[in-house]
Amino acid sequence: MIVFGTFNAVAAAAVHLAVGAVLPLVPFVALALLAVGYGMVGAARAGNGSGPRVAPSAPGRDLELRRPEGSVGAPSVPVVPLYRRPNALRRHRDLDPLTDLPGRDCLAATLGRLITEATGQEERLALIAFDIDRMKDINGIHGYALGDQLLRIAARRLEGIARDGVFRLDGDRFVIVRRHVAGIADAEIAAVAALDRIGRPIRLGKATKQEMRPSASVGIALYPDHGSDFEGLMRCAEMAVDDAKRAGGRRCRLFDRGMIVAMQFRKDMERDLQEALEAGELSLHYQPQIDLSTGRIVGVEALMRWTHRERGLIPPTTFIPIAEASGLIKPMGTWLIHEACRTVKSWQTMGLDIAMAINISAAQLRQQNLPEIVAQALAENDLAADRLELELTESLFVDPSELMMRRSLDQLAEMGVGLAIDDFGTGYSSLAYLKRLPVQKIKIDKSFTQGIGREEVDEALVKVIIHLARTFGKRVLAEGVETPDQHRFLVQEGCDAAQGYLFAKPVPFAACTRHLEADAERHAVSTGLHATAG
Repeated sequence: MIVFGTFNAVAAAAVHLAVGAVLPLVPFVALALLAVGYGMVGAARAGNGSGPRVAPSAPGRDLELRRPEGSVGAPSVPVVPLYRRPNALRRHRDLDPLTDLPGRDCLAATLGRLITEATGQEERLALIAFDIDRMKDINGIHGYALGDQLLRIAARRLEGIARDGVFRLDGDRFVIVRRHVAGIADAEIAAVAALDRIGRPIRLGKATKQEMRPSASVGIALYPDHGSDFEGLMRCAEMAVDDAKRAGGRRCRLFDRGMIVAMQFRKDMERDLQEALEAGELSLHYQPQIDLSTGRIVGVEALMRWTHRERGLIPPTTFIPIAEASGLIKPMGTWLIHEACRTVKSWQTMGLDIAMAINISAAQLRQQNLPEIVAQALAENDLAADRLELELTESLFVDPSELMMRRSLDQLAEMGVGLAIDDFGTGYSSLAYLKRLPVQKIKIDKSFTQGIGREEVDEALVKVIIHLARTFGKRVLAEGVETPDQHRFLVQEGCDAAQGYLFAKPVPFAACTRHLEADAERHAVSTGLHATAG
C-alpha cells in the first residue's frame, strides 16, 4: 500500500514510471478483455421492419458481450460455406483480386437467398460490417503496397473466424454474414472476436521492424429487426460503423434507429457550419492564463464559438466532431490560426504583449502545409513566433500518422512556435513522448485539478506531473482551477501557471481586453510602489 504523504523525487519518478508503462497498454488490454467476454456496452432497440416475428433487441448502442444462459458461444448448427464456389465465382469475376474474397454483388445475392430461406422460420441473420481504422494514414505513411498487405492480412483473419462467409466491398470495408443467430449475444460474440483478431499486432514488410496494431470500427445490423432486404441492412450496418468511428474507432456498435435521427442532425449541422464559416459567423472567446508565482496574466487560450442563427450557442463538443468528420476542421483551423494572430497584433498595438494558445486537431497536424499556414499568419501580422502556442492532445500520438505529425512539429519548433501537450494524463501518457517531442509545456487536465482536496489519487497524479515537467525541463499549467484550495495546492507544489473560473471564464475580445488592461495597470502600480519603497 502506498501512503500519500511526503512525495519526494524518487517516489514521484517511481509512480510516473508505472503510469508511463501501463497507460499505453490500456487500449490493448481492453481489446484482450473483449475477446474473452468483458466487452463493449449496449445493444439496439428492436426495429419495425417486416418479416417473421422475433423477440425484440434490447435498447442501447455500444455492445456488451453476453452469452445466453446455459450455453457457451454460438448454437451448434451445420456449417455450410456460402460462397466458396471458386470456379463459378471466377468465371463471373466475383472475387476481389486483392483479397480473393467475394464482393458486393455476391454479398447481395447471398443475403437475398438467406433472407428468403429465413422468412417464416423465425430466424435471425446478422450483417457485421468492418472498416479498418485510419487506412488513409497507413497508406500515406507506409505506402499502398504495405496497405494492400494489411488488407490481405485482415481478410485472412476474418476468414479464420467467420462461420458462414466474409466479403470485401471496397477499399477497407469488409462484411461478415452470420446465419442462425440465436440472439443479440451471438452476433456480439462474433463481432468482438473478429475485432480482437484484427487488432493483433502485425509486422508489415520484410525490412521494417515497426510493429503495427491495426484496429477496426464495427457495426451490426440484424434481420428482420433492422431491415428486410440487402440495401436496408447495409445502410443500417454502415450507420453503426460510422457511429463507432465517430466515437474514436476500435469499437463496435449495434444499429439503433436513433442513429437515423442523429445522422440527419449531423447533415443539417454540417451544412449550417459550412455556411457559418463562409459568412464569418464563427468567433473566438479567450480565457486568461495566470503565472502562479506573480499572479500576472501571461497568456490566453483561444476557444472557438459558434452562435447558430436558429439554435443559438452550439457547444464545441457538438460542432467540432462534426467539423472533423466532414473535413471542415481544416479551413476552420486555418481561420483560427489567422484570427488568433490578428487578435495578438491588436493587443500589441494597445501595449498588451500576450501570447496566444490555440488547439490543433489531428487533421490539421496531418496537413503537410501546416507550418506554412502558421508562418503566413505570423508574417501577415508581423508577430514573433513565440507569441503563438499550439496545444496538442495526447491521443494524437498513438495515431498511425505520427511520423508525418512529427515532421510538422519539428518544423514548427524550429520556427520558434510554442508547443504544449493538452489534457495530459487522460490519454497515453508516456516518458517516450516527453523525451522525443519538441514540446515546451504540459497542461494538467481539469479532471485531475478538480480532484484536489477530494481525491488523494488526483493530488498524487498532479504532484507527479509537476515533478515530471521539471525533470524534463518543461513548464506546467493546470486547467480547470475553480477554488482557492486548488490554487494554494498548485502554488505549494510549484506549478508554473493555471487557468480556470477562479481567475476568469472564457470571454469575447472586448471583455478579455478589459481583463488584460486591468491586470497590466494593477501590476504597473505594484511595481511602482515596490520601486518607491526601495
